[in-house]
Amino acid sequence: MQYLRNTKDMTSTIEPGDEPKWWVDSSYAVHPDMKSHTGIYMTLGKGAMYKASCKQKLNTKSSTEAELVAVDDMMGQVPLYLLMCWYIIG
Repeated sequence: MQYLRNTKDMTSTIEPGDEPKWWVDSSYAVHPDMKSHTGIYMTLGKGAMYKASCKQKLNTKSSTEAELVAVDDMMGQVPLYLLMCWYIIG
């Protein structure tokens, strides 16, 4: 909360870039039912264009498997946002 109070007057900026970049990550077995958590972040230059976070639907046996499930879960969102980026960029 202190960070939010101290940075409330700062502005966020978005600057265009050449191509979209995606980051997908997962945290292994962090929920009480031992399911993992997935996060996705897309940038188009400077600043986040899209970000999401969700609990995985599967229980995984390792952190590597959780990463693979994260990528698979988020791949359904990529085509829609690539079309959006191509429309924005021109």
